[in-house]
Amino acid sequence: MTGKNEKKQTTRRQFIRTSALATTGLLLAACGADSLTEVVTPTQTAPPPPLPTNTPVPPTGPPPPTEPSQGSNRTATDEPLPPSTPEPTPDRAQLFVGGLTQAAIQFMESLDPAQREKATYAFTDSERFRWHWTTPGNFPRNGLPLRDMTDAQKTLASTLLEASLSSMGFEKATHIISLQNDLGNDPQLYYITVFGAPGTDEPWGWRWEGHHLSRQFTVVGQEVIMTPFFLGSWPTTTEAGLRAMAHEEDAALELINSMTGSLREMAVFQDRPITQHVTQNAAQVSPLDPVGVLYPDLTAPQQQLVMGIIHAYLDTLPDHLAAASLDRLSTAGVDQIRFGWAGSLEYQRPQYYRLQGPTFLLEYDNTRNGGTHIHSVWRDFEQDFGYHLL
Repeated sequence: MTGKNEKKQTTRRQFIRTSALATTGLLLAACGADSLTEVVTPTQTAPPPPLPTNTPVPPTGPPPPTEPSQGSNRTATDEPLPPSTPEPTPDRAQLFVGGLTQAAIQFMESLDPAQREKATYAFTDSERFRWHWTTPGNFPRNGLPLRDMTDAQKTLASTLLEASLSSMGFEKATHIISLQNDLGNDPQLYYITVFGAPGTDEPWGWRWEGHHLSRQFTVVGQEVIMTPFFLGSWPTTTEAGLRAMAHEEDAALELINSMTGSLREMAVFQDRPITQHVTQNAAQVSPLDPVGVLYPDLTAPQQQLVMGIIHAYLDTLPDHLAAASLDRLSTAGVDQIRFGWAGSLEYQRPQYYRLQGPTFLLEYDNTRNGGTHIHSVWRDFEQDFGYHLL
């Protein structure tokens, strides 16, 4: 472990500077069972630079006379016209919520009355907090499954998911869904559930859920909350070489194996792996025991690996929401983040790790099927399901 005088004290600006959001994506064509269609997602254009503020000031004096414009009765001595007020430019949050809402409305309008009744719940219904990651056979879902939709409706459902995530998040979701084919499961057993009425002034939300994928979206005004969310992968590597959660696995293994001596002793809080994530599918969670090594006790390369793991999860959110989440995490205190490990330090062996800070908890469990079956969940102690907004 490095000495106290060598500890890396990361400022908020240094922390934010590490953010590099991914922009690649795949389109799940009609969310069918068998194929993924690759598309190129256009990158967003950066806003123009601000106008210079050092424009020279003209000398004082009476303005020169002006000629009235052709067809106008105004003269130079008339009262000046009031300055026009430009329309406010929508910010990224407004544009995002607008696109998300429109995609939800189009999906809902495509449903017949029986489908709509199956897919829709009141925003205040307890169903909004009932979520899981296992197969629908083990935990029956409520909502409308893809297999009960027309091809056009599946496309609209896929468009809604794509509108709700970053390109990286959508790509990861399609990879997780495609793994159902390797397992002999039905890849159309993913359920879409809408809470409330999109497009009104009232809060609303929606959920996409099935085996190893649970994404919740809560919309209150211009605020969108996307936690909790669950990402899983089995197998971790397919025969074709697909790895749906490669960085989540590799960065953590590199991190723990880079530690030696007392630093590793602090990081490994037990030799036996925890065989399931502790928080399970609770509707609200509190911080777990503070185990593991603190972020400032790590070397700079090790800190970068911690940040790489965090990005692997938060970069599945749209860019502006990922940036806001990182900013909030930084404000709460990067130096209070802990990394804890339990289980084997070898690849494809049972292992568990967690990252926990003042506002969040990430649990990663890869203990089943010889260390080839990942469960992971991101929780926010204050903002899950938009509790803080309601």
